[in-house]
Amino acid sequence: MMSDGQKTFLTGEFASLFEVKKDTLLYYDKIDLFKPAGVQENGYRYYTFEQFDHFMAIQSLRAVQFPIKQLKQYFTEPSQDKLQSLAVDQAEKVGEEIQKLQDIQSFLFRVIETTNELSSVKTGEVLFQELPEEPIVLSTSNPIDSNTPVEEISRIVGEFLKGIGIKGAAANGSVLNKEQFLQRHYHQSDRLFCRMEGPDAVKKPAGLYAVMYQQGTYEEMETAYSRLLDQIEAEDMILDGDVFEEYLLHSLMSKNEADYMTKLSVKVRKREA
Repeated sequence: MMSDGQKTFLTGEFASLFEVKKDTLLYYDKIDLFKPAGVQENGYRYYTFEQFDHFMAIQSLRAVQFPIKQLKQYFTEPSQDKLQSLAVDQAEKVGEEIQKLQDIQSFLFRVIETTNELSSVKTGEVLFQELPEEPIVLSTSNPIDSNTPVEEISRIVGEFLKGIGIKGAAANGSVLNKEQFLQRHYHQSDRLFCRMEGPDAVKKPAGLYAVMYQQGTYEEMETAYSRLLDQIEAEDMILDGDVFEEYLLHSLMSKNEADYMTKLSVKVRKREA
């Protein structure tokens, strides 16, 4: 029962003071997390100034995503040690959520980057472009050729991406050794790569690259490699590195393998006179 002259607040008034919904207070009351100071003769719940600190404490912890079940247990007997333990546990959970959001953001940026890139390319045309230095992570040597079963390829690629922490669309592909390329042996890649920062990343050097975007099935890649090498030789260029075969959101953008887009790039330089 409220004392004479004590300032009280009805549910709507109290909710407005803290910019919460009335339903929040009613729910807290229902689950015994935060109850009104009392009930008037007309049945209306009311709250008092003395409850401000307690409610603000609850809301400050709810604002950082503490579960209500944990708050109920905590506020039965709050203490410094319990608060610290609760905060440590919640900080770990928040860290996991941050990582998930960063993974989602990286995936979306990758999709935007690739779709923007593909909007202005001409398939089948060999371009000579100055490209910036970029970080890549390489797998250990693990040759994959045309005789490797699809299931085995999927396993190898999946283990590589999982091992470097990739869960979504990645700028990844395979690497063809330049000697194999020069001998026109295009059927066997030497290792896998992924464009990303990381403790194991190395630098794919800046410089002049022969670049070609190929649209079609994997079986058509040999023709694309031949066209790329023919153009490099026609321009009197020599190779200055291995060939990177990058898969550009293949199955995300089409169900039809004939629509898949693959980017070939290899560092080149002018032949010395």
